[in-house]
Amino acid sequence: MSATVRALGPVLVGVDGSASSASAVAWRPRSKSASGGRPTPATHGGEGAAAPALRAVLERSRPAGGQGQEQGEGPAGEGPGLLVVGRRGAGGFAGLSLGSTARRLVHDDGPVTVVVPAGQGPDAWAPPSADSPVVVDVSPDAGWAAGRPAEPLTAHRATQPEEVLGVAMSRAHRTGRPLVAVLHWRVPSTVAAEGRSIVQVWDEYAHRAAEQLDGLLERWRAAYPTVQLRPLVTDRHPVSTLLDLAGRAEILVLPRGPRACAVVEDATCPVMVL
Repeated sequence: MSATVRALGPVLVGVDGSASSASAVAWRPRSKSASGGRPTPATHGGEGAAAPALRAVLERSRPAGGQGQEQGEGPAGEGPGLLVVGRRGAGGFAGLSLGSTARRLVHDDGPVTVVVPAGQGPDAWAPPSADSPVVVDVSPDAGWAAGRPAEPLTAHRATQPEEVLGVAMSRAHRTGRPLVAVLHWRVPSTVAAEGRSIVQVWDEYAHRAAEQLDGLLERWRAAYPTVQLRPLVTDRHPVSTLLDLAGRAEILVLPRGPRACAVVEDATCPVMVL
């Protein structure tokens, strides 16, 4: 199988005039060369958006000498390839860590979405260091559409680990960052009836997971030879693992589903969901 990457297309940034959405706008110009989409997004404010705050956010984040953003009021247009939003907007309950709009985008079918945590200062969110990695979850139980027979498959939901891995590899290549590929494994409860030692069972499943991850990465090593790959197999809780990695990551890349929702709520870096 050849290594192919989904083209993300145009970028749309969702802004409602809130301080939280400022981070989404600031993230876009910093990342435009790495998004795989077109360089100029369309930025929309929802109905009733605070126009002065929206203009301030746009001016603050406009790249020097760069093209201006398209600005619109009301519902956004159709067909974005990459949608960038803040973790929460101006409405809702103040204590919520994840707003209803971001939650629905992360869980339901839709365009590739990046949820950006709120930042501080004029630069909003920025990665911890120049070599902060791109982190991607390729676990078999991460939330692939192929494992959800009750939900219709669409072109907007990642159906295979290779698709999510391809987008993450492309971003790591464009930004010159290493890539951490995470595969979570667990021992099924039925193994207890086999009467084998715990050490033997754990070693077997860990080795099997490492081989599976190595197989996933093989074709991408050839396609992106300059990207430094850091495979990680673990039996820790998936959400805890990803949140720990988020503290040092440039971005997390995850398939849509409940796990992505749980991670987005507390991640300290942007999270891209497919």
